[in-house]
Amino acid sequence: MFSDGVRAKEIARRQELTLEAVYERRYRWLEKGMASLPDGPRSGAPSKLSPEQLEQLKVWASEEALTAPALLARLEEQFGVRVHRNTLTGALRRAGLVWKRTRHSLKKTQRTAVSTSPG
Repeated sequence: MFSDGVRAKEIARRQELTLEAVYERRYRWLEKGMASLPDGPRSGAPSKLSPEQLEQLKVWASEEALTAPALLARLEEQFGVRVHRNTLTGALRRAGLVWKRTRHSLKKTQRTAVSTSPG
């Protein structure tokens, strides 16, 4: 787009990027050419749960209604791995499982029926 005379501000608008991102990409392209296109390694810590552990957690969570502490206890017992509850629930959420809090009481409320028939 730059070679076609399009300004950086317009490129940012069209591609829904910040102006800074447009300039960074142009700089990388001018420095490295085609080598700048592949995505580089991401920052951040590696996952604390292996794919095997995550698969086992999904099996346990799907087979029976277990609490997060119960899943954590099983994980530690079987794999010797300790993770925080937020790590567990986040991993299960990303795996497509919905995490719901259980209710203490399932009492239904009584409603009185109102008669609509005349007389």
